[in-house]
Amino acid sequence: MLNDIIAALIAALLTIGGGATATEQAERGEQTQLIAPPPAVVVVSEPEGLTGCDLMRWHRIDVGLPAYFDGIVWRESNCRAEPAVRTWCCVGPLQLYVSLHLRDHRLVDKYHACGVFSESDVNGPEDVARHYCAAKALHSVVGDSAWSATR
Repeated sequence: MLNDIIAALIAALLTIGGGATATEQAERGEQTQLIAPPPAVVVVSEPEGLTGCDLMRWHRIDVGLPAYFDGIVWRESNCRAEPAVRTWCCVGPLQLYVSLHLRDHRLVDKYHACGVFSESDVNGPEDVARHYCAAKALHSVVGDSAWSATR
């Protein structure tokens, strides 16, 4: 879903007045000016009525995390997304160590693309989509190791 949104943004940016794309204008010898897109924001249309583990499973599937994350989210937060779900370092349903991750050069841009700039962006009921987007980014960089200490 996020990939579809990004593709639509790119297509919109490449379409220049009169319907000509940047490539078509270049072929005609015209100059184009591309404007940098705004930071990505995770936009998700959650199915109504899902709560707890069902909601977490839906988000896990939406971002493409493996099925065993259903067990991790139960172990880490009992499938809850609320500010009280935190430890000394980590927040949210999958207990992300956001302050550390935002200092990691491999993760910072990926987190920003998810709309995550601080732990408050992933630590509430309205933040589940950003939380799972960030978890997918973390998993793509370090695999399961971020959650291995609590297995």
